[in-house]
Amino acid sequence: MKIGKMDKRIILQKPELISDGAGGYKPAGANKFVDAGTVWAEFKTPKFSTQEVAGAVASVGIREIKIWYRADVVKGWRVLYGSDKLSVNHVYHIGRNETFLVVKEMVK
Repeated sequence: MKIGKMDKRIILQKPELISDGAGGYKPAGANKFVDAGTVWAEFKTPKFSTQEVAGAVASVGIREIKIWYRADVVKGWRVLYGSDKLSVNHVYHIGRNETFLVVKEMVK
């Protein structure tokens, strides 16, 4: 892996959890996240498409982000990059060296 390509700083966020009153935890809400770490990342070439969402046309961007191996990141997390909020739709690992995040951004 070439370290020079991982030149973007991103913030990984996981859903905030609150006590469910029965000894477990549940999500605090749809848009409640807490920071899980700041990491170096490499953004792969995005793929864009358009969809009709609630009667309006929206542009949907799917991109792949490569980071150093992190076993804790799962679907449902979020990536912050500048003002962009990207939802993590899929996570896969290449050995124990790299983690790839497939993220989605929707612009209405």
